[in-house]
Amino acid sequence: MFSTQTHNKRARFLFLIVCILSIVAASPVSARTPAEKIFPDSTKGFLSIRNLKELGKQWSKTQIGVLMNDPIMEAFKKDLQEQLNHRMEENFGLTLDGIEQLPSGEIAIGMIAIPNQVPGYVCTMDIADRRKETEDYLKRLTDKLTNTGVKRTAEQYKEHEIVIFAFPERSQPIKADSPKSKGTQTTTESIDRFAYYFIRDNYLIVSDQKDLLKLITDRIDNPTGKSLADVEDYQATLKRCLDDMPKDSEPLIQWYIEPLNYGESIRVLVKGSLVEKRRNKPSIFTILKQQGFDAIRGIGGVVSIKAEDKETVCRIFLYTKKPYKLAMQMFVFPDAANFVLPNWMPPDLARCTVLFVDPLAVFDHFGTLFDALVMQGETGAWNDIIKGIEVDPYGPQINIREEILVNLGQRVLGMSKYTVPITPTSESIVVAVELREGKDQNMIKALEKLFENDPEMQQIKHRSYILWQRVPAEDVIQPFSGPSGVPSLVDTASTTGVKTIPVAANNQEIDAPPVFPDGAVTVAKGCLFVSTNGDYLKTILDRLDSEQKSTIKNEPEYKEVDKVFANMGMTDKPHFLQFFSRTDKTLQPTYELVRQGKMPQSQAILGKIINAIFVPEDNEGIRPQSFDGKNLPEFDKVSHYFGPFGFYGISEENGYFFKGFLLEKKDEDKIGPNRKPEEKVEEKKTEEKKEEPVLPAEQKKEVPTS
Repeated sequence: MFSTQTHNKRARFLFLIVCILSIVAASPVSARTPAEKIFPDSTKGFLSIRNLKELGKQWSKTQIGVLMNDPIMEAFKKDLQEQLNHRMEENFGLTLDGIEQLPSGEIAIGMIAIPNQVPGYVCTMDIADRRKETEDYLKRLTDKLTNTGVKRTAEQYKEHEIVIFAFPERSQPIKADSPKSKGTQTTTESIDRFAYYFIRDNYLIVSDQKDLLKLITDRIDNPTGKSLADVEDYQATLKRCLDDMPKDSEPLIQWYIEPLNYGESIRVLVKGSLVEKRRNKPSIFTILKQQGFDAIRGIGGVVSIKAEDKETVCRIFLYTKKPYKLAMQMFVFPDAANFVLPNWMPPDLARCTVLFVDPLAVFDHFGTLFDALVMQGETGAWNDIIKGIEVDPYGPQINIREEILVNLGQRVLGMSKYTVPITPTSESIVVAVELREGKDQNMIKALEKLFENDPEMQQIKHRSYILWQRVPAEDVIQPFSGPSGVPSLVDTASTTGVKTIPVAANNQEIDAPPVFPDGAVTVAKGCLFVSTNGDYLKTILDRLDSEQKSTIKNEPEYKEVDKVFANMGMTDKPHFLQFFSRTDKTLQPTYELVRQGKMPQSQAILGKIINAIFVPEDNEGIRPQSFDGKNLPEFDKVSHYFGPFGFYGISEENGYFFKGFLLEKKDEDKIGPNRKPEEKVEEKKTEEKKEEPVLPAEQKKEVPTS
């Protein structure tokens, strides 16, 4: 069977097969048992495409579908198909051109986790009217694979053959805890790889485990016992999404996962034999359950394509059960109605967000999670650290809750833009947290207390504002822990000139570069501003000092999305989240980095998410790019295919409902190089004033040593 870390690769490729098949036109669908009734109640993750023909038809009408048929994409499509065929053949023995015409009805993939058995994946395809073509394909596949060293065997089951492909063993590096030395050591592990195929009635069943293949076969013959469709959490999750859809309409795609159980199953597959060696340590998912996150019973949604006068519409429901306990009590998102954007938000933003959250609820219930997850169960560690920050003579001596958190309001504004030419660090983000009325001076004093003795932070005056900006100094060394056990915020270089090396509690060296090396913080106009880029924050502050007619809320694309929100009743209906994105601007950095072969180096939010998905846990350094994008056309030639996107979230009694939609890009929405010169927004430039560091006398005194 597929095992260890290759399981997540297999999962991604199976999922990829589903996604690519979704745009292939197929024969009419016959009335059959839905896959949700075939898969058992032990299914922890599930995705279904109900009608491939309709999905392909609708997808071809979208702007992205039109783009993929544009001659400008021909070279990239051909190259991408060759790359996908190579990867799929290497991992599955399948190729796109071989399987794309097999399904004629529903196609579904599920992760099944039966207690005391290794989890696995099953993919079912309705092949009605294509049974002979499927059998012929398996014969051709057998001939092709056996010529490359793959061994084919067969096993009789219910008067038919289970086709078994045994791939050559592989060895891969793995990391394991070393009991003799602190840290980990790299070893190798052999990988046994099997794939199982079975045709039953009008279904082709593919799995990485024979027992699961037989289970699904038995359920096709006689669907006794509870199915996924009978699971309460599945029903509640999907029902909320389906109830929001227009009457007499059905989703083309629906999906569902039990987040913690699904995550635990993935961990078992990825870690393989290492799980057995670490049974004395709880997994992250066990910890999350213990911390109350098992209250999240299910996450699922439905997707419609070219429906409701939109390109796509997605509905998602996060189903929970109260009362919440321990760290889960951080999930406090108050619904509100104040979603009007301030005029100082620039017109050229790639995306912007308004979110309502309770900062005190987050802070007050984060401690137990920190103790369990970071401090490996050391009870009270979080409280000791917070107390240490308050009393450590070498630290800021600040009460985080009473001097910082109590000043914060619940409304959070987020925005981001990208600079060109695109590089891995093109993204700049600013987050503004509104302060409680009259708390500006309290927060200014708190920031000064927090950063005044931090050698990595420099106080800079910009106009009438005081910024605390990170200094990109290569020689800044993190100190040893102070008397409180909490690392000090000052350099601990000794008087002999020998620099100390940062160490953790277990005496291992710390190598944790700052998340935002150019970050900056300030207080202005009733908000706490935090930015990943100090220079960009200054441009926002410049806008605060003058009346602004050019602002994001006056942009045509934002007005379109805002109109849709109004038509959905969200203008007056309280909710906790509202999100807007220009997908052309949001996707451009990722697109350009793929073209340049630099995607793994991306520091953008989307890039980091992609890298987190595709980088193995034990990977060292930068991963190689998964796909070669050299044949992608210049982004300016395709940007007009990407329209604006909107998304909102509502807190409900039994969970959180989200709805998102992608709109068609209109000519008047085009910005940057796609907009005619006379249509470009003219920005009023503000005169830059000279910025001088403010270095209080007390900062010039000698730095004490531990």
